[in-house]
Amino acid sequence: MGPVLLFMTSPGINFLEDILHEGLDEVLGPERVWCFPYKDYSTFQYNLYPPSPDDRPHRQPFSLTQLLDQRNRVAGVIVGSVRKSAVEVWQAIQDYFAGRPVALVNGEETRPPHWPPVSHTFRFKMDLLPEEMGPDLFPLPLAVPPRVMLPEEVPRDIDVSFVARPTTEARRRYAEVLEREGFLVILGEGVPREQFCWILNRSKISVSLRGAAWDTFRYWEIPYHGALLMSERLPVVIPDDFVDGESAVFFDSPEDMLARIRALLGDPGRLARIATNGRRLCREKHTAAARARYVLGRMGLAGTFGLTP
Repeated sequence: MGPVLLFMTSPGINFLEDILHEGLDEVLGPERVWCFPYKDYSTFQYNLYPPSPDDRPHRQPFSLTQLLDQRNRVAGVIVGSVRKSAVEVWQAIQDYFAGRPVALVNGEETRPPHWPPVSHTFRFKMDLLPEEMGPDLFPLPLAVPPRVMLPEEVPRDIDVSFVARPTTEARRRYAEVLEREGFLVILGEGVPREQFCWILNRSKISVSLRGAAWDTFRYWEIPYHGALLMSERLPVVIPDDFVDGESAVFFDSPEDMLARIRALLGDPGRLARIATNGRRLCREKHTAAARARYVLGRMGLAGTFGLTP
């Protein structure tokens, strides 16, 4: 019986936590990732773990007594969110795991980060600004869970698309600009996932703008589906980020965005090269499994679990 990773969960959807959890399951195998308290992912919007034909859960829940009885197998701990529920459970049991490397992941917290008063060795933060970097604070962007992506090789007959919820004034402003140019804009709630992926598969260029946070799921979905990522410049730290003009194209204003779109549509070869590079980089460096390897490496646990660099 080999080492295992203890992953402290919070109830409900939490994209960063859930994507990281899926990546760890893929890299280590669910049997080596002990999620506690139990979290049934099959009920969630993105259905990271679809129910089995006989309705068995994706893993068997276990009790606190079982966890503590086998605690010597735990090589490290990831507190998947700083939401109150996850932190309080960890605070209650942390003394049983003294000496293990511990990581805190802030999930979708968009207010100024508050780190709970628990012992830790590593912190990971989405939307990490350069001035916030520290010796034990690392960037952890969102990523692609391939399980819920629907890439398909079809003709790209949509020049430019922008599909988003109208959560910010900037999104509404850019949507108006794109609509005036005759590009495909869907700004609203409840676009079915299959339709969204179908649009990305057919798009030559797709636009990404920040939502509740700088980092948004769309930033990763677009290149994974092979469309060229046209994004506002993000001020946050993203390891192995897309490079302007090589694997994505970035803009600073509506006018700048339109100028770059027109130039790309006038140079189909360059557009295709950038889109291809973006898709390759996304699939190599920005999947759930890639995030899991990154976190385990930062925690010094890659060797413990037999992972190669």
